[in-house]
Formats: sequence, C-alpha cells, structure tokens
Amino acid sequence: FFFFFFFFFFFFFFFFFFFFFFLFLFLFFLFLFLFLFFFFFIFLFLFLFLFLFLFLFFFFFFFFFFFTFFFFFFFFFIDVFVFFFFISIFFFFFFFFFFFFFFFFFFFFFFFFFFFFFFFFFFFFFFLESCRMRIFIFIFQIWHIMYSSRN
Repeated sequence: FFFFFFFFFFFFFFFFFFFFFFLFLFLFFLFLFLFLFFFFFIFLFLFLFLFLFLFLFFFFFFFFFFFTFFFFFFFFFIDVFVFFFFISIFFFFFFFFFFFFFFFFFFFFFFFFFFFFFFFFFFFFFFLESCRMRIFIFIFQIWHIMYSSRN
C-alpha cells in the first residue's frame, strides 16, 4: 500500500510538474514569438507610413517652394493631412491592439500608453512646426513683396 501510494504520488507529481512546466514554456515562447512578430510588423508599417509622409512632405515643400503666395494654402493642407494621418494611425493601432490584446492583455497597457504618447508627441511636434513655418512664411512674404516692389 505504501509502495503504491509512493509510486503514484511521485508519478503524478512529476507528470503534472513537467506537463505544466513545458506547457508554460511553450506558451511563453509562443507569446514571445507573437509579440515580437507583431511588434516587428507594426513598426515596419509605422516606418513605411513615416517615410511616405516625409516623402510627400518634402515633395510638396519643394514643389511649392517658388510659389510664395501658395504657402498658406500649402501649410493648411499639411496640417489637415497630418491631423487625419496621425489620428487615423492612432485609432488603427488602438483598435488593433484592443482586439489583439483582448487575448494578450498583459501587453495592452504598455502598447496603449506607448502609442498614445508617441502619436501625441508627433502630432504636437508637427502642429508647432507648422505654426512656426507660418510665421516664417508670413515674414518672408512681406520681405518678398517689399523687395520685389523696389523697382
């Protein structure tokens, strides 16, 4: 009786111990792989969007560079574009992570706050930059009018 009790006790103990141990390892590496996989692709798309935006920004900037009286329209367009661009990306990531981390909730808060502050910072930066450029362009237009009307 003691022998069988001992035998079954150790058998089930080691069986469940190793079963849950390897199950834990499997799930850990599975979540780690999924986390890194989605992390990589999210930042890949993020940088693609960023490069696309920078390309459009500089393209339109140099395109309108010699048309000084179109600058106000241009920077209004850039503000609207930046606003909808970053807000749409933010909501895309927010809903994506909300549904994705409904299952992996222990990463949710990190990503939510990270992307929230990240996009808030970028939107605020571009907003300040556009205000600064409007002031600069306004001064430049006054100078250009005064300089071109000398003759």
